[in-house]
Amino acid sequence: MTEPAGGPGVTPRAGDGPEVCVVIGEFTAAPGREQDLGGVLARYAVLTRGEPGCRNVDLALVTGEPRRFVVVEKWADHDSVRSHLDGSAALRMAADARALLAEPPRLTLCDGISAHDLT
Repeated sequence: MTEPAGGPGVTPRAGDGPEVCVVIGEFTAAPGREQDLGGVLARYAVLTRGEPGCRNVDLALVTGEPRRFVVVEKWADHDSVRSHLDGSAALRMAADARALLAEPPRLTLCDGISAHDLT
């Protein structure tokens, strides 16, 4: 017997996709370029929040690693993610960040188990 997607006790949502799509981006600034990269990513987060299908975008700095930024995005579905990645905010961020990075960014696409945040 196979377990449902998400592991034991997790019931997949009816429909043709996950309840929410999550994109996690990890960016490491080149030495001395932390503030510049932070500005590019902050502008990107603000612009992205207004796009169709975007539920939320958070920008964080990794504790104890002042050159490492994490962007966590929640999207309504995979189509919204695809449209976003081909759109102007993502393309501008990629172009502006290129010279500020110590290494290529790492992007991870996740299928969310729940879109409901605890309050």
